[in-house]
Amino acid sequence: MQDEILKVLSRIPHPPIVAAGSVALAATVLVLMWRADRRKAGWLAAVGIVWLGLAPIAATSYAKSRAVYQIHIEVLRPDQSLADVAQLHSSQAGELKMVPGGWELDVPAKERPSDGRITFLASVKDEFLTGQSSLILTDDFYPTAIVPLAAITSAMLRGVVVDEDMRAVAGATVSVEGNSQAVTSDSRGNFVIPAHAGNGQAVEVSAKKGQSSARLTAKAGKTVEIVLNSR
Repeated sequence: MQDEILKVLSRIPHPPIVAAGSVALAATVLVLMWRADRRKAGWLAAVGIVWLGLAPIAATSYAKSRAVYQIHIEVLRPDQSLADVAQLHSSQAGELKMVPGGWELDVPAKERPSDGRITFLASVKDEFLTGQSSLILTDDFYPTAIVPLAAITSAMLRGVVVDEDMRAVAGATVSVEGNSQAVTSDSRGNFVIPAHAGNGQAVEVSAKKGQSSARLTAKAGKTVEIVLNSR
């Protein structure tokens, strides 16, 4: 609970301005309460207002005295939902601890990289998502790093097109469903086409030549055999 309060206070913008404003407000309250002959209540209210106004400065000073960055990391899917099952890695040594709403990494100030940059890599293998993000450590000892995930689309699909007699078919047009890109099989029936998916992800692939065609489900990154038929 204490750490959460410190985080909130240390993130209040322009602490000196807040402190100056609290002093001015406290003085106004004190004068008004004094005139109303409520001096004790006025002093208590003024002290409370000043204390609250100085709290952000005190929290920042305390965080610096601890000399430890407490980084909160959130991994987000393309739909902005939190991916709490992601695999997360950091360029900085230290234990990545799972916490409600993401992960945390403590970095002692003395171990801060020379350029202040820490890179996070995340992936959700079952959903074929991956992402990367960098954070620069500055004067904020409670920063948040957001790692956006995106679909993996780097896998290729390789294969051979044959007819019903298992003879290679040259010049067949091969495509993956959902993408306009197509390739043509070579003299031995071989082809290589971007799967626009991650390795192991199921895709629909089709081939056609003349009146013969075929369609099947294949796993990206694998080799597939497509048998054309005229039916």
